[in-house]
Amino acid sequence: MRRLIVFVLLITLFTGCSRIDNSEDYIAIVNDVSSYNNNKLNTATTGYKYYLPIGVRVVKNLDFNQVFSVLNTNMYMYVDVVSYYYKNFNNSKVGNDFNYYYENISNNGNFGYIGINKEDDSYFTVVSYNYAKIEFYANKSNLSSIIGYATLILDSIEYNDNVVEKYISSNDIVSNDTVYSIKKPSDTNSKFNQYLQEYVQEEDQITILPEE
Repeated sequence: MRRLIVFVLLITLFTGCSRIDNSEDYIAIVNDVSSYNNNKLNTATTGYKYYLPIGVRVVKNLDFNQVFSVLNTNMYMYVDVVSYYYKNFNNSKVGNDFNYYYENISNNGNFGYIGINKEDDSYFTVVSYNYAKIEFYANKSNLSSIIGYATLILDSIEYNDNVVEKYISSNDIVSNDTVYSIKKPSDTNSKFNQYLQEYVQEEDQITILPEE
């Protein structure tokens, strides 16, 4: 039964259908979508390429930060090229940080987690994987589908080592403080929170879509 649900989910994601019935086996969705992902890259930005699924549109492109829209939901992505450069896998949170759901992710040599906080009728979700993170608020009715979209994007990311190395090198030159702040971070949260603040400060420039 679970395989049937995941198969329908995959058909939905790759054909751009609007919605499927929800499955609460969220880690299975992440694992199975990752295993089926054909990584047909169709979008390029600074330092990496990724697959943008049918039905998902880019609302804002800030190089290492992207804002996507799908199913009337905004998804916020931060790509942590610093952790990628240093191959830092220590980006997992404690399950107690999430009141509804938490599982670690380990696929194809990449690590991360999926965590969900239930806030009234809304579900704040974090999918962290492949040195990147996507966060969003969703209703229960579209939670599984958006997790699938987020996984497709994160799993497909392919880094440009030359560009990443130049970025790290240029930041090393700026100042001694910069060198200290970007060398082998213990947790990608430190950088992610910084860019999350940028999203908040520029929120008036983003078209906020109503939640379903």
